[in-house]
Amino acid sequence: MIYFLFSLAVILAFVLAYFLFQTHKKKALLETELNQIKERYDENQFHLDFFLEHTSDFLFKFNPEGIVTYSSMNVVRIMGRNPNIRLAHYSNSYSDNPINLKARERIDGFLAGKYDTVPPYFVEVNDARGFPHMLEVFHKPIYSDKGELTAVTGIAKNITGIYNAELEIKKFEKEQILILDAIPDTMFTFDKQGFLLNYHAKNEVSDPLSAEKKLGENIVDVFPEEIIPVMTTGLERAHVTDELQTVEFKLEIGKKELFCEGRFIKLTDDRILLMMRDITAQKQLEEGLKLAKEAAENANQAKSTFLATMSHEIRTPMNGVIGMTNLLNETLLNAEQRDYVETIKVSGETLLRIINDILDYSRIESGKVTLEDSVFGLKRVVEESLNLVAYEAKGKKVGLNLYIDENVPEFFYSDRNRLGQILVNLLSNAVKFTERGFVSVKVSLIEFKEDTANVEFKIQDTGIGVAKEDIKNLFKEFTQVESSNSRRFGGSGLGLAIVKNLLKLFNGKVSVQSELGKGSLFTFNVYLKTPVGEMTEEERKTAGGLSRYEVDKLGDVLSGKYPLKILLAEDNGINSKLICLILERMGYVPTLAKTGQEALSKMLDQSYDVILMDVQMPVMDGIEATKRIRALNLNPSPYIIGISASAFDEDIENAKQSGMDDYLIKPLKFEALRSKLIEVGQMRFPFVS
Repeated sequence: MIYFLFSLAVILAFVLAYFLFQTHKKKALLETELNQIKERYDENQFHLDFFLEHTSDFLFKFNPEGIVTYSSMNVVRIMGRNPNIRLAHYSNSYSDNPINLKARERIDGFLAGKYDTVPPYFVEVNDARGFPHMLEVFHKPIYSDKGELTAVTGIAKNITGIYNAELEIKKFEKEQILILDAIPDTMFTFDKQGFLLNYHAKNEVSDPLSAEKKLGENIVDVFPEEIIPVMTTGLERAHVTDELQTVEFKLEIGKKELFCEGRFIKLTDDRILLMMRDITAQKQLEEGLKLAKEAAENANQAKSTFLATMSHEIRTPMNGVIGMTNLLNETLLNAEQRDYVETIKVSGETLLRIINDILDYSRIESGKVTLEDSVFGLKRVVEESLNLVAYEAKGKKVGLNLYIDENVPEFFYSDRNRLGQILVNLLSNAVKFTERGFVSVKVSLIEFKEDTANVEFKIQDTGIGVAKEDIKNLFKEFTQVESSNSRRFGGSGLGLAIVKNLLKLFNGKVSVQSELGKGSLFTFNVYLKTPVGEMTEEERKTAGGLSRYEVDKLGDVLSGKYPLKILLAEDNGINSKLICLILERMGYVPTLAKTGQEALSKMLDQSYDVILMDVQMPVMDGIEATKRIRALNLNPSPYIIGISASAFDEDIENAKQSGMDDYLIKPLKFEALRSKLIEVGQMRFPFVS
């Protein structure tokens, strides 16, 4: 019994030991498994924390009452909120964006059992600083074993950047649509093969095209057949050259014809934009402007023709009046007769000056006046200008004074005639409006830079003056400051307008200081070039105004020194008689011809040294006669001097191009004709001393 009990005890001890061993072994295995599970959990938690730390997503959980019970740690980085603060309702951080109303209605309905699921939704929440963030939220409900809702787990994805970008894109797209709707052009987008990709239009040009029905079709099927070559060429050139291509064409819309312009613009290597607009109004305007331009040119041509005709018709009799008056004035006359002759002479010259003003202004207005530069002495030009008004000043007992500063250069290279014209116009006005006192000219140097001098002229008078309110009208065309003065002093009212326009050619300006009853001061400046290099004595004499020919008295016989044979072609009897008398005073007896044809016939019979050729004659005019005489190739060839009342530059140029050597304008001046004959005489008879 004892042995049995001992054996049983031993067995039980072994069993207990085995059981304890197995229990310990299982515990060790369990602890190992638990450690492995914990390691995997820690690793997963590390990966989750690492992921959450570097993402814009965060986790949260709320209970069936909507109270947040958990937030992942990265919520502090994303939203600036403390994740340890619990027991706040999920909607507390919602902004007032209307988008949140729909989201909350869905969540609250789910928590109340109204809905089975909560699909992904967008919600806007405010961070700790009050700045809005757009979140995309995904929910997963958690149920107990009994199927009861215990919590809702959510993942919030921060899409604020994407949301804002989409808002900007939508805003941009809306702006683009508004801009496109405001643009009157019809717009097409083609690929490089010419297939229509897109279309936008809101005008009548699009009606006959019906392009919205032709998307995907080729350009040859989009437009009418008659304009396809133009459109395909524009598309191809835009793609090849990368440059804007502009084409024009017509579209028939019902019974209406539209002019259109198309602009092909290469957007990318496979996209070409065509902007098409209606330019009918523009074309009509261009046509109207073209017609208006032609009408203006015709009117201007008619004006020029009228002025040329009137100039010729007035100058022709004026040539006889002034010429005969000058000859009459050199005969024996008593005092009364001489006074009458002087009156006729002054009146004729006044009329001629008015005619010259009108012609000069017409040439300046049409831009046909240019400066003709030559070397001249400034003092001589000013003195000559004063001499031209000296007779009138002497009659009124008005003194003339000239002051030229010592630093003003002696010689200049510019247009002496136009400068003299400016001076004469201003001096004529000064003398005309001065009854007593003086008129003075002061010349000074403002600046000398390189080879150009800025020279200032001051012309002062003690005349009637001008009221301040009238000064602004002084330089207007056909204007005098007071109608009573216009009647009293006369004039065309163009002198100062001519001065102002001529000064523009010299890059100069004019100004006026005046007081009514106390005189006026006109100040103007001109930019004049100085001659380059040293001048010879002969050049100095010529520039100073001295003739390079010998200076004889008016009545000296010239034919003895230069026995020239002269042919006069002139159809007007009075002018023919006047020129014959002038030539007879110089000792010449000319051969007469009344037409160009007659002059040509006389040239075939015998030779002449000089032909005084009137430009306008019946049967054959002077231009045609000159051409035919030059075609004879005579040796020696006659020196042909054109004579005409036409004073336009183009008339003079036309005469010289026909073969004339020189040109004299009627009324013919004795001195001018005499100088020309001396010039020809020195060429024909160079041995004469």
